[in-house]
Amino acid sequence: MLEVRDQLNDIETNFDLNDERGLTLVFKNPALLSDDVIWLMKGSPVSVKPEEDGQLWRYVFQKQHTTSQTEGDKYDIPILMVMEDDKLTEVTFPERFLKNLSIPLLKQMLASMGNADISKLSKSASSTYTSEDPTKIPTSDNVVETLGVPYEIEDLGENSKFEYLYYLEDAQGNANKDNLNFELWFIAGKDDKVLKKVGGKIRGIKLSLDFDTPQK
Repeated sequence: MLEVRDQLNDIETNFDLNDERGLTLVFKNPALLSDDVIWLMKGSPVSVKPEEDGQLWRYVFQKQHTTSQTEGDKYDIPILMVMEDDKLTEVTFPERFLKNLSIPLLKQMLASMGNADISKLSKSASSTYTSEDPTKIPTSDNVVETLGVPYEIEDLGENSKFEYLYYLEDAQGNANKDNLNFELWFIAGKDDKVLKKVGGKIRGIKLSLDFDTPQK
């Protein structure tokens, strides 16, 4: 986490974002080994295909629902990973993620993680993204359009917390609570619906990003 965070201090040197397969993050100076990925994901990918210079790994996060699964697999999250020389060089998310998030905005948000406060004890990283233009910050409507109906919505008074839960599919395509769990949540204002904070938890590692819009 510390090595990747340090790389985020220089986005242009260490990373690239493109839309060739979907939303793709390219590691120009790879730091994560394939064994690190297998540890993080608690297992091997559901499929491995040869690439020109390495391998294409595929993982699938199956969206969980509190009631009937009327959405089917529409909002599952397949993730593609390119491995070259035993190192992670690319991660690709579904194309629908680009509908409400521009690549320039994503680069700015990634850069803000370069100043993240990291706690090895609690295995957490938190940072703040500051935008002078609040209209550039996604809304809760954007979240639902991209991720579907939340697993749960919590009333926080002036804000609402939209919570999502995913289980990683195994090689047989099954997903249950014993597999890797991925929790994702968003806090947004009830009136303006603008995001105030986003966070997630995977493999005991907690990440969070505050959105700040200074008053002029």
